[in-house]
Amino acid sequence: MELSFFMPLIAIIAVYFAIMVTVVQIKEDSSIANSVWSGGCLIIALYTFVMAGLYLERHVIITAMIVLWATRLVLYVYLRYKGNDPRFQTWKQAGLSALIFNIAYIFGGQAFLMTIMSIPTILINTSTVPGLNYLDYLGMGIWAVGYFFEAVSDYQLFAFMKDPANKGRVMRSGLWHYSRHPNYFGEVMMWWGIFLLALSVPFGIYSIITPLTITVMLLFVTGIPWVEKAMDNNPEYQEYKSKTSAFFPWFPAE
Repeated sequence: MELSFFMPLIAIIAVYFAIMVTVVQIKEDSSIANSVWSGGCLIIALYTFVMAGLYLERHVIITAMIVLWATRLVLYVYLRYKGNDPRFQTWKQAGLSALIFNIAYIFGGQAFLMTIMSIPTILINTSTVPGLNYLDYLGMGIWAVGYFFEAVSDYQLFAFMKDPANKGRVMRSGLWHYSRHPNYFGEVMMWWGIFLLALSVPFGIYSIITPLTITVMLLFVTGIPWVEKAMDNNPEYQEYKSKTSAFFPWFPAE
């Protein structure tokens, strides 16, 4: 695809990010922008699907995957929003410093992540390879397992946190009985499934950067480490931690 194909998309994304910067400034809370990148991935998927105009089986599948993943994630973040995400509590700024931070975070960090995570989608939706093969079916299966884990565990946690009786307690039932972070496990699984779909199109092997990025981020950077650190002083969580797998679902130790 020529650069001219992507110019309107760049403009659309820039407007989208500018709107999010404005919302964050008005709300004075950078945590709102936590899912901006997923909304950007949705825009890219829909744009490349429609503008390429090929509508092959693999195009429909990858676009449907991104639509289901992104809309659910954005809605979940919105429903859970209380303006007190612990990962952003130390990033409180005001005035010009807040504006500079938000522009750098949204247009910098979020745009970078959005671009990395959209590589397989772009490669697939602009390819002309017809039909499906065993890698596509395997990828769809892995993605479905990941979607189940993320959607169900998020719902279980949301319902748990809504109950006033659970205030200050640790979620350890349902999928959380087998993993301390089943939602992150599900997220990682989905992107490895998408990578398998991308292997069937030209240059698809290079999209391995996408699942590697989300895996490293959630396991070693912004996901598990931040959550675990926030729970350092919770005795119940430490007991839960000593018995329950951090990532891969498994039976807890007795």
